[in-house]
Parts: sequence; structure tokens; C-alpha cells
Amino acid sequence: MLICLAVDYRTADVSTRERFHVAEQRLGALYGALMGGGVCEVALVSTCNRTELYVWTESSGQAALETAVDHLTSVWMPDLLDRKALLQSLNIRIGDEVGRHLLRLAGGLESQILGDGQILGQVRSSYRTACEMNTVGPMLHRLFEIALRTGRRVQSDTNLSTGRNSIGAEAASVALQRFGSLQHARCLIIGCGKTGTRAARQLAKLGAVDIVLMNRTIERAQELSESLRGRVAPLDTLHVEAAFADVVIIATGSATHTLVAEQLHTARVNVGYDHAPLLLLDLAMPRNVDPRASALPGVTLIDLDSLHQPIVAAEAARLSAVPDAERIVDHEMRWLRHWLATGAARLAIRSLHDALVDLCRKEVAFVAGDNVADRTAERIVAKLLARPMNVFGDAIARGENVDDLAVHLDQLFANTPRRGVPADFSSMPMPHDVASAFVPPNA
Repeated sequence: MLICLAVDYRTADVSTRERFHVAEQRLGALYGALMGGGVCEVALVSTCNRTELYVWTESSGQAALETAVDHLTSVWMPDLLDRKALLQSLNIRIGDEVGRHLLRLAGGLESQILGDGQILGQVRSSYRTACEMNTVGPMLHRLFEIALRTGRRVQSDTNLSTGRNSIGAEAASVALQRFGSLQHARCLIIGCGKTGTRAARQLAKLGAVDIVLMNRTIERAQELSESLRGRVAPLDTLHVEAAFADVVIIATGSATHTLVAEQLHTARVNVGYDHAPLLLLDLAMPRNVDPRASALPGVTLIDLDSLHQPIVAAEAARLSAVPDAERIVDHEMRWLRHWLATGAARLAIRSLHDALVDLCRKEVAFVAGDNVADRTAERIVAKLLARPMNVFGDAIARGENVDDLAVHLDQLFANTPRRGVPADFSSMPMPHDVASAFVPPNA
């Protein structure tokens, strides 16, 4: 059973989202603990506006769902009070709803910024991390492969990602709206990852010429500064640089406040800018700017939630591309549904396939040698199984239950008994004539 547990901007404000955000340094221990409670596969997707767990369990039904949710939430937030708060903010999806949500997410249809160009990369990065943690199996591999393909198709085949479509670019536009002109504004970018880089480049496009860049790895800031003719400053001068700035956009991966209210106030007083207008745009999750900074004279603090209103207005131009993006999602969902529905057929045919290949390989090797045997055995068996694969596919398309037949074939031909989820037949070498038997209807 596919399950997704999610906390996102639709159901939780920024302070709630940062409470349940999973820090990068916690990922190793978290992934190790999540495998249990019936959970066979798990992947965590984290973006600036959401934290989501994608899970495959051996069993289905309400009892299995409750067991999995109880296990996952207790690992996610071990403290009882935190766990209760998590459950109140949690959006739980199962089955088809999980697949459609991830496909829409990768395509930019579930983003705070419609068509957000960074989301696909964040989904890809999260999937790569889960693979490195060895918690992804055949079900989630296929789910994420289809989701990433969906995202690429939406970006290349529709206009959903045209114009400003990232948090960084929108933040720069808010700065322009606030000051009217950025030509004489000093702009400080703290964090030169994808979000900070997009913000810096958009500021330059909008007329900013005094751009100061900071990053934990100074080489990245230097590389960006060369293309923008900006200036690089060390992180230990952060509060002084912020005191001289008109606009500060901060998007680091820090788990704590990087810009502290008291230190910022002291720096502004020391340089005589304690009442000067200062726009702070905090694009980080968890937040990097101390919320108390909003009470300082002359300071305006905008976080991810505050940024939402101008984003809504900017996305109107991309709304016309939504139907095209939805059609791509629908098309890819047919592939996903068919692959999930044919799990029993893959299990059944795999046992028969392995038995036949083993027999053919031995007989051909006896006559022609091992090198010829491997290739020839696979070709012979593929042709033999093309018809059974088609029969299984047709039966599933008619809504017939093939589970019993799958079990019998598995018992007859498997070398060792198997339990749990069906094996992933998709990873087995398969010529085109066999693979075509699993082309979903109306694909």
C-alpha cells in the first residue's frame, strides 16, 4: 500500500512547518528508524514549503495504515506533545492519491508558486538521498521515476514554468516593488544555493548593481559574484553587512537563526543606520531570521507565508498552462496505475521466467558454451512468455483477479518460497516484444 504523510503550506503556517522540518544532519538516523511497523520502503521529500514521507507497506487496509502512521509519526517526532501536534497538521494520502500528488508536485502543480522551477530538482535530490540510504525498493523507484519524467515533460511541453517561477525571483520582485528602483540599493544575499542564486540574478536583471554575496562555501559566492560583478563578504561580518544593506535575502540551510535580532540592532546602531529602512526576506525553512527582528525600527520582515500574496498575483499568467500540465499527469498516472496493478502478474511470470532461463542456459551451454547460452536463453524465454504476459495483461485490464494463479505459478517454479511484496519484474532484462505486453491501455 502506498502512503504519504505530508505537512505543507496549505495546512500549516511557517512556524508549524519549521517545527516538523527534518534537519539534514538527522536524516541518517531518521531513515534507519523509519524502516519498521510494516514499512518496506520510504523516501522523505523536503522543500521550502513541505516535508513529506512516501511509504510502501507490505499490507493494506485500515489496520495496516494505522500501524504505519503510528510508527512513522513516532519516529518523525518522538516527543508525545510534538507528535500530537504533527498529527493535527498532517495530510494523509493512500493509494492512487499518493501517486497523483507526487506527479503533480514534480510538475509544479502543488507548489506555492505555480510551476516553481526548483521543485523538480528538490524532488530529484530527495529521491537521490533516499536511494543512498538504501530505503527505496521497486515500488518507490518506479513511483519517483514516473514523477521525475512527469516534471520534465511539464517543463518542456507546457508554459507552466514561464516567467518568474521561483521563490528567489519573486523575492527580488518584492524588493523592487518596495523600493521602486534598485539602482542605488545595497542588496545582501546570504546563501548562494539555488534559491539565493536565482534571487541574486533576478536582482541584477531588475537593476541592482550593489550586490553583496555570502555563503558558507566562499568559492560558490565568488563564482556567482564574477558573473554579477558583485562583492563577496565573509559570513562572520553578516550583521554588519546587514546593517548597511537596504535589502537582505537569506536562504541558507541553517537549522538555527542566522540573523539574530539583538546583534542586528547593535550593528545598525553602531553604523548609524538604526532607523534606516531595511527589507528582510527570509526564504529559508526552517526560518533563518529571528522573528523578533520585525520589531526593530525601520525593519520589514517577510517570510515564506508573507510572500504568498504577491506570488498568487504573479502566477495568474501561468494558469492557462494548467490544463496541459494536468493532461500530462493523467497520462503518466495511467502508466503508474497499470504498473501497480500488474504486480501479481510480474511475480507469477518471474518465477516461470527464471525456471525456463535456467533450463535453457544449461542446455545451450552444454552445446555452445556459456557466452552463447546467456544471450540465447533470454531470447528464447522472452518469446515463450510473450503470450502468457499478454493473457495476464488482458485479464487485469478486464478487472479479473490473478492473485491465485500468481501464487500457484510461484509455488511451482520458484526456487525458494517468497513472502511479502511481489518481486520487481521490471528490473529483469526484457526484450521489446515482452515489454510491450505491459503497455497500459490508452497510453
